[in-house]
Amino acid sequence: MQDPQPQVTSRALSVLTPYLFPPGGKKVPNLGDEFILRAIERRIGPFPPERRFSSRYQPSEVQKQALLQSGGIILAGANQLDDNFAPWPALQPDEIRARPYIFVPMGIGIHGEPARNSEMSPAARETIAIIHERIRYSSWRCPRTVAYLRRSIPGLTSQFLMTGCPVLYDKPLLESSRFQIGKDIVAVTTTERGAFWDRESQTIDFVARKFPHAQKWLVVHQDYALKRKTWFAENVLGTFRKTADALQAYATHRGFRVLKPAGIDEGLAYYKAADLHFGSRLHAHLNMLSQNKRSFLTKVDERSTGISEHFEFPLCDPTKFEDVMDFDFERIRQAALRTFPVMLKFVESIGKW
Repeated sequence: MQDPQPQVTSRALSVLTPYLFPPGGKKVPNLGDEFILRAIERRIGPFPPERRFSSRYQPSEVQKQALLQSGGIILAGANQLDDNFAPWPALQPDEIRARPYIFVPMGIGIHGEPARNSEMSPAARETIAIIHERIRYSSWRCPRTVAYLRRSIPGLTSQFLMTGCPVLYDKPLLESSRFQIGKDIVAVTTTERGAFWDRESQTIDFVARKFPHAQKWLVVHQDYALKRKTWFAENVLGTFRKTADALQAYATHRGFRVLKPAGIDEGLAYYKAADLHFGSRLHAHLNMLSQNKRSFLTKVDERSTGISEHFEFPLCDPTKFEDVMDFDFERIRQAALRTFPVMLKFVESIGKW
């Protein structure tokens, strides 16, 4: 299926992305959020640095003026939709109503924690309603996300498009006819959130046992070492706790090389070289599938449930990987080919306000 040319508007587009953080923030950037940004650029063209803004903090007045001068403000994916949704923290419907912001949700998914998606607040409903007064369509990651929106704001049902995530759609998946079956380099990703140790160590154990002669890589999407409080806390106390650093040490002991990409290009290069992926990072999984390569995703929470249902890939139990090793990946390709035209419908609407 032929990709369209990147969409051009009379004024340049800007983007709000969760990949960017304010200086001195306590959280760690997530490589997967940058995968989303790069995939969006693949569809609509690149955003220069001066048109990239963070969705994680309130912009300055100077930055707001730059956003107001944009031809549209892409809200770049990830699981940002919850009961108190806003394009950036503390943004109120009154400000959106008073100023001509053109926000364009693209590939956003529900938060995934039941308590965060129980009942949309009046302010969030009003925010989404105003956004849709100014655009033709919005793009959402999975049917569960769209169902939550339709339940919350039924009058906008026709504008909510279930496009899937932009990361999934690339030429190797869309234009090939058979998934690659290589296994010389096996990449593993981990999510160090909640009670993660058993899930992630079991994935490492399976790959070490199943592929003893392969190169094995642990690709770090969020490097928590960047925010460690002290060397003593992580390197001495950490040896007695099940920390992210301890998990990396465990992987090294099992024969893995730990890779910490310095940025998007290095991260994509690792996955381009890898043949096979196991792990709990959704956007590592979608990126590998987009490159026509096999990937097995483990379940952390409900963030991935809806997209797995629609694109028909299993959410794996790391103790039962053997049960899915014969999975027919062509089912995913066919689901992507059925859904990609909806993404194109959304992309073609951008700028036609």
